[in-house]
Amino acid sequence: MKISLVIISTLLVLCVFVPFIIFIYNGTKNTLSIKKQAHLLIKNNGIIYSVKDVWRKNFIGISSDNKTLTYIHFKLNKPFIIDISLADLKQCHIIKNYNNGTNKTTSLKSLDLEFIYKSASKPNTIINFFNVDDDLNEDFEWQRIEKWQQLIKASIPQQIISKIAS
Repeated sequence: MKISLVIISTLLVLCVFVPFIIFIYNGTKNTLSIKKQAHLLIKNNGIIYSVKDVWRKNFIGISSDNKTLTYIHFKLNKPFIIDISLADLKQCHIIKNYNNGTNKTTSLKSLDLEFIYKSASKPNTIINFFNVDDDLNEDFEWQRIEKWQQLIKASIPQQIISKIAS
């Protein structure tokens, strides 16, 4: 009787904790896979990144000389790469989109970082940090996008305005 109780208790504990361990293992395995893929791609471009961040299926980094911003989004094993020269940027800002719910509730729909170039002929570039259609819940993307906006603003070279003598 005691042995059967121990066996049933052990099976019950295993049935509860094993799925959690499997979920944690798969999550870390996916993150490591994205980090490896990003490392292989950035290794080939020859840029050394002083600040970089990997989350879900995204990579973002600023080069150590503060001249280049690289964003990589891994979608269906085909990476989407954006390289932005920080010297060409005028400013960057956050774009927030909200869904209005049925019970007068609002929920975050997307978070984007928009880059505005000095040249008016070059179209603005938008990097998506969070989209409710891709990810059902936000995982510190708000803090991440604010951090990167501050880093990019600090890395954009300021124009020197000089007065012309008459």
